[in-house]
Amino acid sequence: MSYYQTIYNVLRAGGLTQAGALGFLGNWDCESNCEPFRLQGDFSPYRSASHQYVADVTSGKIPMMQFASDQKGFGLAQWTYFDFASGRGRKLDLYEFWKQSGKALDSAEMQAEFCLWELATQGEYATVSNTVKSSNDLYECVKIICYRYEKPAINNVDPRYQAALRIKDQIDLDPQPVPPEPPSPPEPPDPPMEIFWPPRTIDCHCADWPEVTVLGSVLYCRGYLTYAIGYWDDEMTEAVRDFQLDNSLAVDGCVGPMTWKVLLEM
Repeated sequence: MSYYQTIYNVLRAGGLTQAGALGFLGNWDCESNCEPFRLQGDFSPYRSASHQYVADVTSGKIPMMQFASDQKGFGLAQWTYFDFASGRGRKLDLYEFWKQSGKALDSAEMQAEFCLWELATQGEYATVSNTVKSSNDLYECVKIICYRYEKPAINNVDPRYQAALRIKDQIDLDPQPVPPEPPSPPEPPDPPMEIFWPPRTIDCHCADWPEVTVLGSVLYCRGYLTYAIGYWDDEMTEAVRDFQLDNSLAVDGCVGPMTWKVLLEM
């Protein structure tokens, strides 16, 4: 789904001109595709790394200071900066704002409101704030946001301006009440873990089956392997054959019911 309208409405309600709001949309489209859950470098079709990152931060698996200082761009603006000397930075501000907001970390509404907070409270963005709240020149707004707010490695203003023009034709430019964001779809349940016991018949074609790990451990304990291995290779085949030969079994390198029976005898 597109977050353009939600972001635009929040920015307009925060006092930005039409050009100012569109200027942010054009910049953010180039930064994150205007996806509030976007993690830097995640170009996978389903953004699986991004969604996992959001889940880990939300659950506390990734704690506040790790989130703040990991140098991974995140969210609409790909917020990244952290000053290790002072222990402060934009992602730390975002984290604290998120916690106080009561909204989701990947809420487009919350992140657009955080942008308004930055414009209002951070002196370094005063010129940006004045421009996007007064100018009706779209190119001027796109440019100052790129140079003074986003500060990318390459100031590629033209693609950001073209993105803003494209988005302009896709949204309602008359400010509307911010619609509630749809709830995130529930995560699909983990598939039930397959358990096979007694173990299945295995051979060299079952390299990564769970029974191979059991086999490697048992052969190691019985002295047929120098270390427990969890995959089937030539050493595993030789160990199976040696065990079968020593125990008067058919020497076929295949671990079937009889070989398993003798292997697992105490």
